[in-house]
Amino acid sequence: MTDHVLAYVLPAFLLVVSTLMILGKIPPNRIVGFRTEDTLSDPEIWYPVNRAMGWFLAPAAALSLAFNLSLGWIFPDWPQDRIASWTTGGTLIPLVIALVLSIRHYLRSPSV
Repeated sequence: MTDHVLAYVLPAFLLVVSTLMILGKIPPNRIVGFRTEDTLSDPEIWYPVNRAMGWFLAPAAALSLAFNLSLGWIFPDWPQDRIASWTTGGTLIPLVIALVLSIRHYLRSPSV
């Protein structure tokens, strides 16, 4: 069950959240978004930084979801533990890249 959450539910959830971030529908909060002292204190910083993060996160989440869904179809004979290992990597690697790109964008933004 935990494997399914990491492989399918988390990327699908992040795809929805990233879409809301791109659309500017998530106001400053302490639960979801790129949360720093600067972004939380100023909506003029929050929205552009989170919109950029959404643009990095959306393709990463979509790629994770597509990769993880295709594994069982491409390799139907693989044991569950092997698929679980690959889906973990298929989820975490693109999301870490999106996070690094988001941090890089934040540090380079002129308003910070």
